[in-house]
Amino acid sequence: MKTILKVTLMFAFVAFANTLFASGNLKVNIQPLSAEKAIVAISSLTESNLKIKVEDSRGLIVYYKEVTDPAGDYKKVFDFSDLEAGQYKLSVESDRLTAEREFEIKSWKIEVGDEKTVLEPYFGYNNGLLRCSYLNFPKENLTLNFYDQKQLLYTKEMGRSFNVNEALNISKLDKGTYTAVLSTKDKDYTYDVEIK
Repeated sequence: MKTILKVTLMFAFVAFANTLFASGNLKVNIQPLSAEKAIVAISSLTESNLKIKVEDSRGLIVYYKEVTDPAGDYKKVFDFSDLEAGQYKLSVESDRLTAEREFEIKSWKIEVGDEKTVLEPYFGYNNGLLRCSYLNFPKENLTLNFYDQKQLLYTKEMGRSFNVNEALNISKLDKGTYTAVLSTKDKDYTYDVEIK
């Protein structure tokens, strides 16, 4: 039992250290120039592709671009003159990391909110154990659900903890395909498990 506990704690520590390091790899800044224009500056320590998206308050995408020739930093002047006054969200995705910034367009200025970092959870399955690790930067209420192809088999309210680590022993389940779902306020992350 001590060996299993040590392995689980080591797994949690390594996952936490790797994801914490990755969280500093992507930064998004919006610098208003006028009531209609702003500089969007994105810095990334990795040279991976960027997916840049602007959504309105209803979740409709008003701008989308993929940058496939990454150079670490990206900077562009955005002209928001065609957008109506209201709330918007700029999100940048790079690898498994997403940085978001909300901003509001008013008739006389652009107001920028705080940056929010979201890192996709880590799921892994080995020796009958399903593991999930997640850094809850926004401190949202989390729920972990586990399904077979027909019904919900397990659910757990994870709360608002920053560092979430969960391991489920699913070694006694029948052969088949199962799905783990970690739900945040805005998104569901799924992981399929094939038991043979």
